[in-house]
Amino acid sequence: MRTHHNIDATLPGKTRLESLLDRVRRRTHTMVDPLSYDDVHKQFDDIMSPVVWDVGHVGNFEEYWLLRELDGRPAQDETYDRIYNPFDNPRWSRGDLPLLDREEAFDYLAEVRGDVFELLKTTSFDPDSPLLRDGYVYNMVIQHEAQHQETVLQALDLRPDLEPYSIASERGLPSVRPVDDEERIAIPGGTFVVGTDDRTAAYDNERPSHRVHLDSFAIERFPVTARRYGSFIDNGGYRREELWSEEGWLWLAKAGETAPQGWIPNPGGGWLVRRFGHVRPLDPAEPVQHVSFYEAEAFAAAQGARLPTEPEWEKAAAWDESEQRNRMYPWGQTRPTPELANLDHSHWGPVPVGSYPRGASAYGVEQLLGDTYEWTSSWFDGYPGYQTFPYPEYSEVFFGEDYRVLRGASWATSPSVARSTFRNWDHAARRQIMSGIRLVWDIA
Repeated sequence: MRTHHNIDATLPGKTRLESLLDRVRRRTHTMVDPLSYDDVHKQFDDIMSPVVWDVGHVGNFEEYWLLRELDGRPAQDETYDRIYNPFDNPRWSRGDLPLLDREEAFDYLAEVRGDVFELLKTTSFDPDSPLLRDGYVYNMVIQHEAQHQETVLQALDLRPDLEPYSIASERGLPSVRPVDDEERIAIPGGTFVVGTDDRTAAYDNERPSHRVHLDSFAIERFPVTARRYGSFIDNGGYRREELWSEEGWLWLAKAGETAPQGWIPNPGGGWLVRRFGHVRPLDPAEPVQHVSFYEAEAFAAAQGARLPTEPEWEKAAAWDESEQRNRMYPWGQTRPTPELANLDHSHWGPVPVGSYPRGASAYGVEQLLGDTYEWTSSWFDGYPGYQTFPYPEYSEVFFGEDYRVLRGASWATSPSVARSTFRNWDHAARRQIMSGIRLVWDIA
């Protein structure tokens, strides 16, 4: 079983950043090195990039922000800016680009990183510079690479003929206590704080903090399990039009899906699940993952429930009523550890609900960070007083009614990204993301 390798927060600033930069790069190598040439260079699906594009993009992003923006250097090769710009090159087109091959891409990463380490020696974390204050721009680059690692895994899991991914073979599970996987927790109404004013790591879409009033509601202690979702399928959930929104029913008719991504009917009963080329019996106690927003919405309708709004999710996850403040993580301010959450590729998939009682929020809601992202009913948009920083292409260009918000973190999320205020988003039809479900009910 893999474990989180936390970097000591007491290390001096530059030493800690060097350690984090080195750690995230070693993880990139660990993930990509076992793959064949075809696995790295082919485009498995139009909605995902070839893995080698992600590798080159990581280097180009780091070069831009840590060498050109901080030190005023010219572009190493302007061709890279054209090839690895995600907005000039939508995902479906990236397989046709003249990409660096694997060896060239990693050479580029190494060259950029060597210059970054040299520059870091003389860099001052100027408190008057929003980019440099508390090392923000370095933390942004670290999170960016970690997020692309998660994207790479999404791409690999879509390839039907992928040879079993060797580093995903270990599936050791934590000990788990028996739990009621349908238990609900009442969250009292009132005003609380959404978002953060943090400028050391939080993205612009997480800011600013602001007060929101909510009525009382009930939320499930655990994310929806495979057992419950299997019952939804058995009870005709994919055939009952009344459970689906109009858009969802149109998507279902076009997509022809009958189960979450990776689920395979077991001839002997129940389900198997395919992950990264490994086929195993599906654990009914683990959270369901790889469902679209439409599937999550239909499942909620079948239970007489609904999906949480973003503020409802964040209140259940982060608000400490007794202290009248938000927690950075559901359990408090302590950085994630293997005892608190399933993050950082520790188990190569979700683990049974009830595995992390120490990771519960102040209200007792569990497994809010790790295992799966959770769909909310909210559209992705800026908070009141939102200001773009440091570039509009991370958040602002996605605002509007095209993307639904997912909250939390998945089993593949780096601890550098996982926090109570982090916001993810995707199209309602997408299932490649490690997405799951948690239900809420109104309380009269």
